[in-house]
Formats: sequence, C-alpha cells, structure tokens
Amino acid sequence: MRFSAARWWAMRVSAMMHLRARARVMPLPAGARPPSRPPTILPTTGMRHDAQNPHRIPTQPIPPDPDAGAERPRIVDDIAANLTAMRVLLRHMDAEIMTAQSGNEALSLALDHRFALVLLDVQMPGMDGFEVATLLRDGPFSAETPTIFMTASNADEFSQLRGYDSGAIDYIGKPINERILLSKVGLFLELYRSRQQLMQALAQVHRQGQILRATFDAVGDGIIATDNHDHVSWMNPAAERMTGWIALGNRPLSQVMPLETAEGERLAVTPLAWPGRAAAAHVLLRSREGKAIPISSSASVVRDPDGQPIGGVVVFQDATQAYARHLALQGEAETDPLTGLLNRAGFNKRLLAMLAARDGTRRDLALLFGDLDKFKPVNDNFGHAAGDAVLKEIAARLNRCVRDADVAARWAGTNSPC
Repeated sequence: MRFSAARWWAMRVSAMMHLRARARVMPLPAGARPPSRPPTILPTTGMRHDAQNPHRIPTQPIPPDPDAGAERPRIVDDIAANLTAMRVLLRHMDAEIMTAQSGNEALSLALDHRFALVLLDVQMPGMDGFEVATLLRDGPFSAETPTIFMTASNADEFSQLRGYDSGAIDYIGKPINERILLSKVGLFLELYRSRQQLMQALAQVHRQGQILRATFDAVGDGIIATDNHDHVSWMNPAAERMTGWIALGNRPLSQVMPLETAEGERLAVTPLAWPGRAAAAHVLLRSREGKAIPISSSASVVRDPDGQPIGGVVVFQDATQAYARHLALQGEAETDPLTGLLNRAGFNKRLLAMLAARDGTRRDLALLFGDLDKFKPVNDNFGHAAGDAVLKEIAARLNRCVRDADVAARWAGTNSPC
C-alpha cells in the first residue's frame, strides 16, 4: 500500500504524542534516579546504548543525515521483556541500539534517524509487523533500510511470502537463537558500514570531479578528451571556442581539430599520433568557420590498469602572437633587405612548396632567370648608393609585372629569378 505524505506526517504527530505520553508515565528501573530532564540519543557513530536506561527516547527530532554514518540496529517488539533480552544478546555489537514497542513509535523513529537494520516483530497489537514493514519500505528515509522479521519458527509459508512482499529480506525464528541473531546482525552492520564508505568515496570522487571540471573550464588552454577510436568525448569551453565545435555527436578528432602546415598542407594525423611530445612547430588549426589559428599542442594516451589504451587527451594553446613573431623573423631571414624580394633561401623554399603542391599532376611550372647587364659601371661611376637605388627600382617594377601567384626573388647580386 502507498502511504501519502499527509498521512505520513499525521502518523508522525500521533507517534510523537504517543512518545511524550510514554515519557511522562515511564517507570524507572529499580535503584535509578529520576533524571533532571529526558536524556537525548546522540546521532554519533559507534555509541553503545546505556544498558541501565533501556528506554531512551529523543527529546527533539533529529533530521536524517546520510553522512553521519550512525550504525543503529532498531528492534521493534510490543513486549518489553523481549526488547531487554535482545539488548542483552546484542550488547557487544559496536553500534547504538534503539527500541520501539509499537508500530507508531517505529515509524516516528524512522523519520528522525537512519538505521542500519530493523528487527521487527510480526505479531503486534494495533499495527502488525507487515503494515509497519510496508510503511517503512515506502517511507522517504527508510526505503533502503533492511528489515528482518522475528516470528515463531513454525510460521507458515504464506506468512513468510507476505513478509517478503511487505519489504522484509529475512526471518529469524522465535525463540531467538543467539548465534543466528549475532551472525545476521553483524553481517548487515558490516554491509551498512561498507555502503557508507562507498557513498563517502563516491562523494569524494564527485567533489574531485567538480573541482577538475571547474579548473578545466577556467583555464585558457583547449582540452579535448577522446575515446580509443579518436572520437571526441569531452571538450572544455576554451576548446569549443577555438574549434567552433561542441563535444556532442561523437565526432572524429580529425574533424573537430583539423590541422595543416603553414603552407596550407593538410596534416593527416592528430596530436594523438605523437603522444608525450609537442606537436610540430607552427601548426595551424582550421576552425569550423574556416579561420586558421596557429596553435601549439601536446597529447597523452589514457591507459587502463592493464596498460591498454582507452582514450587520449589533447591540450593546445593559441599561438597567434608567437606565430606572428616567427613570421617576422622568418621574413627577415628569407627576404633581401635591400629590395624586399625573396632571397635565395626564401625562393628555394617557395619553389619546393610549389612543386609539392602539384601532387603528382602534370601541371607545368615556369622558371625565368634574369640578369642585369652593365650594372657594374653604375656602381663605379655613380657610387653604391646609386646602384642600390637602381636595384630597388628594378625590384619594384618586377613586382608590378608578376601576378599574385608568381614569386619574384633576388638570387644574388644582379640575378633575379621569377
């Protein structure tokens, strides 16, 4: 049966009123002094119940705290002598033991505490164990608490099946066998501790994951994670901004991060092809919008405990400023300082690039090699400054004559190939 929220809280109020009534009329054990105020059960791990005061009750509700880790077996039986006997049997358990003498009291405790185990008597006046187990199973804070029924050992099969349908996971027959009781309670306490440790470990992993994600989101470097087939599984905001792609779609890394050389040659490999080493200098990333972005990058392979690769991580940075400085230095190294034309090194480099761009086709390339005749008398008669002026003028006229796709250079002295 499903328990509505309104009825649940109505039951809580009824149970608390019942508890207060019991607290006012509770008989004290022989020789005990009346306390100045009702004692409080503290939600601490490993607290043992005071055997001289078996009727402790909370004076105020304690909200459930899944991180508190309190190990509390709860015993529900309408006969006080049975509760006392159970306390004696479980006195050496390293846990806080709480008891209830009615279904209402058990449900009230379930609202205020988290329990490792519930030992529930089947035959109780008013609300029997089956109904209590059903309500505990459907309760907001007790649905995952294991319940063991305590009943006569000759219980029929129908009653046992009804108990399992109510949410119970096991039975203990009466009269209680101490070894069976201690074995089962110890097992469930250990399972509860293991579960709490697992929850704490998962929470720690989650916190560390959140810290790492916040860190990756804050850095300016692009970070891309891939699976074992080089398909993108995750990207940080910087990577999405530079590439123009998002991680959704399980796209290949070569599509999200296409690379090319400074001469425009497409690289068929990704940074994962050279893990542990920096990528080739001055590689260009072609974004989704077609913009070429100079980057520097490095990559690492992610391996499982057996050393088998399961993915990879690529880290890359925008190297626009460094690339601009490189081009400036390269221009100085490959340019004739007097005429502004390419020098011999620059011309050879461009020629090799043009030959490579043919890609096996039969497209012809023309080479024109020119020389300035009778240039020496200019230097001899009018000085080197006049000779330099002549060379500059010839270079300017040559640049006006060639097309944008052509290359003009000063080979050496007065030689100028085109």
